[in-house]
Amino acid sequence: MFSNTIVFIDAGHGAINKAGQYTTAPSKMFRHSKGTFHQGSTFLEGVWNRTVTNQVMRKLDVLGITYRALHHEYLDNSLQQRVDAVNWYAKQFERSIVVSSHANASATQAARGFEIYTSPGTTESDKIASIHWNNVNLLRNFYPLGAQIRMRNQASGSDHDNEANFYILRKTNVPAILIEHLFFDNFDDATLLMDDSVVDLFAEAQVRTIIEYFNA
Repeated sequence: MFSNTIVFIDAGHGAINKAGQYTTAPSKMFRHSKGTFHQGSTFLEGVWNRTVTNQVMRKLDVLGITYRALHHEYLDNSLQQRVDAVNWYAKQFERSIVVSSHANASATQAARGFEIYTSPGTTESDKIASIHWNNVNLLRNFYPLGAQIRMRNQASGSDHDNEANFYILRKTNVPAILIEHLFFDNFDDATLLMDDSVVDLFAEAQVRTIIEYFNA
């Protein structure tokens, strides 16, 4: 059913190395005044990104869907390395997509919600973004904390995606989406992201989107 297809799975930024050091920029972490996250009250975006992508890859393994991880276990490998991997390996497959997982942050720590980004203009990536938006929105009805997930639909027209010149969206030669899974510097959103059922909701949505897109 999924012959000659590949999914490129990307967890943004770095994680914790063998020495216990966070290998990515300080802006990709946030210390809350309360709660327990990855390091005490500190939320580490790169660690969470790998939590959700690991769940996605486990589900893809069960289904026998071919994928390749673009990120290192803990190093913050460069965006150029990730893009080069996509553009080289994609040549061997008839169809391929990139799904890059992140969590968001704002200047005031007041922002909340789920967003999807694609490169500017009308592209095949817009179709994937719409499918994924619908899957997350649907699954919110079937998970215990799903109703607490806010959907930030800021785009104009009928599209659900926001447009940005993010490197991995602009430089890859295949359709790509970048997902901002809530705001890790907002306590309520960060608390949701630490819940196993919320992680599974987001992972299940990615897998359903991959299946739906490749079956189209």
